[in-house]
Amino acid sequence: MVPLTVVGWLLWADWTSALVIIVTLPLIPVFGALVGMHTARRTARQWGLLARLGGHFLDVVAGLPTLRAFGRERHQARVVREMADAHRRATMRTLRVAFLSSFVLETVATLSVALVAVPVGLRLLGGELDLRTALTVLFLAPEAYLPLRAAGAAFHDSAEGVAVAERVFAIVDEGEEAAAGGAERAQRVGVGVSVGVSVGVGVGVGVGELSGGGDGRGRAAHTARAAPLCLDDVTVHYPGRATPALRSVSLDVRPGEHLALVGPSGAGKSTLLALFLGFVAPASGRVSVGGTDLAGHDLAGHDLDAWRAQVAWVPQRPHLFAASVADNIRLGRPDASDAEVRRAARAASADVFIEELPAAYDTVLGEHGAGLSAGQRQRVALARAFLKDAPVLLLDEPTAHLDPESEAAVTRATVELMRGRTSVVVAHRTSLLPHADRIVTVRAGSLDITRPAAPAAPRPGPGPQPAPTEGLLT
Repeated sequence: MVPLTVVGWLLWADWTSALVIIVTLPLIPVFGALVGMHTARRTARQWGLLARLGGHFLDVVAGLPTLRAFGRERHQARVVREMADAHRRATMRTLRVAFLSSFVLETVATLSVALVAVPVGLRLLGGELDLRTALTVLFLAPEAYLPLRAAGAAFHDSAEGVAVAERVFAIVDEGEEAAAGGAERAQRVGVGVSVGVSVGVGVGVGVGELSGGGDGRGRAAHTARAAPLCLDDVTVHYPGRATPALRSVSLDVRPGEHLALVGPSGAGKSTLLALFLGFVAPASGRVSVGGTDLAGHDLAGHDLDAWRAQVAWVPQRPHLFAASVADNIRLGRPDASDAEVRRAARAASADVFIEELPAAYDTVLGEHGAGLSAGQRQRVALARAFLKDAPVLLLDEPTAHLDPESEAAVTRATVELMRGRTSVVVAHRTSLLPHADRIVTVRAGSLDITRPAAPAAPRPGPGPQPAPTEGLLT
């Protein structure tokens, strides 16, 4: 409105100056649009990189125990640094373009005012224009360009807003499509699929980013197969808790033995597994593998990394990353071929539902494995363990919170995975207890009862045969 008012008044006071302003005014939006299109593309890319960085970082933090168990945390730290550097470079490029946009608009406006001022000065010197009119034109001419200059200066902020709005609307649309197609997808996958939405979280993360290259550390080592796991008078304290999680606990797990841990929730069963993984350090006592004291090493040291390379860990709620199904399985061994990944999935009874996914093994999962049911996520985690082929197996309630059909499938896969391996299993349900050599009851941070498990079918492997049973603890 201001430019029109100024031009209208100048047409009455000095039509030649008004004509110059009318001709030069469109130059500002024209140059602004040319620079703005470039700015919008760079801004959209900057926000895309920021969303990917934030989502990937959250995914890594949520899955940090899994990454540590598989020895991939250092590589993920490098990946996050590289993504942060990429976002920083994109931000600096966007800011350079934004400053260029302001410079171009200011230059065009200044030259336009000069095109008005120079003729006015010459005409004033020649006596063709009186001083009052000349001063009025010189004072009003910059006001005609001011709103357009302000609009150009605010364009960068608006471009960021547009980029964010586009991402928000894309997420909303994706959620509506997922909700509309949920029933159809559940029928196609077959076993209670829970449909989820990935909010730009690390989509497209490949196995190189997720796993960190094929170092082969996941292959089973003969030394670990022959090494006993020992806890000697171990006490564990958690910050903020008055009572210890474990109190003066001693336990020996023989090579090849299948040990089941039972007891109420919060008794300390998962803490026992965390001790063997080196996730927690004991306040006192000794945690050793084959005579090597794990608690005496730095929790981020290479000795623990070498030990974890010989351990396969399946938690109660396995973390699946926002990557393809194959890449999630390949976390167990990054250099594994596609055929090896498929064999591991088949051994874990996961191949059937994976083949029924939209892109089979290349299907990209949502955040926390959204798109798979709890039982399916558990079988993907078991496939990781099969692929890693580690000599020591730690399982934290692998059949918890599963429906009967999923529990049966996971139990069969778990029993197969335990064959020939030293296994420590936290079990709330009785389905795995007949396959254990010993059952240890954990209660209030202490080991109260140790007794033989019920006899199970003979199984191959170096572990001792089951002893006669005294009954099962439920």
